[in-house]
Amino acid sequence: MKKLLTLVLMSVLSCSAMAGDWKKLGERRVSFSSEQEVIHVSGFKGKYDTIAFKIDKAPIFMKKIKVTFGNGKSQNIFINKRLNKGKRSMPFRLLEGDRVINKVEMDYRTAIGGQKYAKVTLYGKRS
Repeated sequence: MKKLLTLVLMSVLSCSAMAGDWKKLGERRVSFSSEQEVIHVSGFKGKYDTIAFKIDKAPIFMKKIKVTFGNGKSQNIFINKRLNKGKRSMPFRLLEGDRVINKVEMDYRTAIGGQKYAKVTLYGKRS
């Protein structure tokens, strides 16, 4: 019962976390033959301190992402979770506050129950 309550609470928090000032930064159709893709983000999109993903078409298992910023620095985020189709990921906080995102490199693999490709949409939020 405690686990069920925790899952319900996490689901509600995840949905409410995506409401509000989240902006679409880019999207990518990811092929399961490649398992590494990049979403390029224009500097004109602004500065963000939190990112999240929405997955469509098929589930994927996201291993890690590398966020490269406008100043050339980068941050690795190890996710190691299945991201189900039609769902949004938990928010991931970027280090050092508001940052201009140049690109996000994704390292993923095919999840059971998937099609030939999935669509990954990247969102950013300012604090």
